[in-house]
Amino acid sequence: MKEYINRFGVQVVKVGSTEEPMIVYVFRKGICPGPFCESIIRNRPRTFAEIRCLAVEHIATEGEVCKKCESVAPARPRAQSRAQPARVNEVATGRRAQERKGPHEARKP
Repeated sequence: MKEYINRFGVQVVKVGSTEEPMIVYVFRKGICPGPFCESIIRNRPRTFAEIRCLAVEHIATEGEVCKKCESVAPARPRAQSRAQPARVNEVATGRRAQERKGPHEARKP
């Protein structure tokens, strides 16, 4: 944003145009759609100086938002559901495995 404002200002000086409505019109047509563009449409600045003031405010606000986003710790991921651990007694005796096979298979030698 800063670079665009500066480059546009240099071009305005080179052209030497004093028609403020034309300068404002060309500036509005040249910026990309976004929050700043919407701000210019809502506020309807009449001079390039007013545009610069709006741009400075927008740049400062963006900087504060970026700093705030960087300082906020990322959210902790949700705990994944853990599989229930096998009971020690069931594993040691093999009782769980016998129950799965069924009573008629567990009796076979």
